[in-house]
Amino acid sequence: MWRFVANALLFDIAWPLCVIVAKVWLVVPFTLLNLFIHLRYIANLPREPLWLAGVFIFGVSIDSILFHLGVMRNDSGSSWPPLWLICLWLNFAMTLRYSLVFLQKNLWLAVILGGFFGPFSYFTGAFLNGTVELHRPLWQSLGTLSVIWACILPLFAYLAREICQKEVSNA
Repeated sequence: MWRFVANALLFDIAWPLCVIVAKVWLVVPFTLLNLFIHLRYIANLPREPLWLAGVFIFGVSIDSILFHLGVMRNDSGSSWPPLWLICLWLNFAMTLRYSLVFLQKNLWLAVILGGFFGPFSYFTGAFLNGTVELHRPLWQSLGTLSVIWACILPLFAYLAREICQKEVSNA
């Protein structure tokens, strides 16, 4: 239970730190510290580093595609996601097998929550951060994000469940 709570608390610190503060000198060290704490004290599954790398690469790739397609725009003019958003993906990846483990038992819940909270998180992040803008008309961007997140959150939950079961049975 303590792993669940610690993981949730660290993400509850990471999200506003990455989105609102968004200072490279703070976001990157915090993300690395969170990763160290996660791997050293929270993670109890043997292939956790591979899992984190896979989710991180997949998530940053999705966001990069969305930036290149113009669904999101960076105020710097870059067609790449800002560093704070990239760090947020690593922080999010750390939650999927711990504080979001309940999604593994109900993939339909993951579809619903992903479809709503995925775009809500991007909309809120863009509003609070101010350096990222969602494409206008807004309903198109939010609709695109909703479909993507309604697919990838249950995919992550399913993969986490399958990988966890194999890791536990092989231990």
